[in-house]
Amino acid sequence: MATTTEDLLKQALEQNAKLLEQVQLLTEQVAYLTHHRFGRSSEQINPNQTSLLEDDSVFTNPEQTGEQSEEVTEKTTQQRKPKAKRSEILAKDLPVKTTIITKDDEHCEHGHDLKPFGKHLLREQLRVIRPRMFVEKVYVQSYKCVECEHEDGCSHVYQADAPKALIAHSIATPSLVASILHQKYILATPLYRQLKDWQRAGVLLSETTIANWVIKCAELVKPVYDVMRSHLMSQGFLQGDETPYQVLNEPGKPATSKSYVWVARSITRALSR
Repeated sequence: MATTTEDLLKQALEQNAKLLEQVQLLTEQVAYLTHHRFGRSSEQINPNQTSLLEDDSVFTNPEQTGEQSEEVTEKTTQQRKPKAKRSEILAKDLPVKTTIITKDDEHCEHGHDLKPFGKHLLREQLRVIRPRMFVEKVYVQSYKCVECEHEDGCSHVYQADAPKALIAHSIATPSLVASILHQKYILATPLYRQLKDWQRAGVLLSETTIANWVIKCAELVKPVYDVMRSHLMSQGFLQGDETPYQVLNEPGKPATSKSYVWVARSITRALSR
């Protein structure tokens, strides 16, 4: 039986429909895999976008074997980097300034003169005075009373009262944190983009470290913030503004939701929250 033109046209249309369906399937698979490989983890996926991919596990769950699991565990362990030591953070060629804290009254409780006999290292911190930067080694002067030692045969040792560090066991100083906050909030430079600048200056910091400094210092100045806010809220007339701001880890809200930074001000004072 001879094939008519109508039959050939019908076959061509059926073949074209199958090819279009295959192209649509492959396009959705590529989009799905591209999202999982390069997309943001906080981005939400519309389930209708992968309607043709009924079994997602084909692309997301690889076949697990005993050897493969051991290999993945071994690779993960090798990728962990040890915590940087203090000597690895600060470059050796940075200038060093030594500060020795002495007692205001160099007399013992009996009125005898105290004789300096040594000092011990209290802390090592990094001070920033733009454009100059140096390492400050803070020592505490130790004293002993020779007269009291001669009288009773016992050692009488005294030390100067050292000022409290901004953050305990840290190289952070007010000038260093102020520089980081200036770049972040005044110059709009994110913390991760500041790291290269500090590395070029000879200071190997991490984003986690400076983020913790920002958080801790915010807690330190909160009493001042509360006083300013109380005074501001007592004003009879206020102005306000809002700026959209994305927060990836905000309690009770998905990472893709929109948050706001609110700024309230009077004629002479401004406060943001």
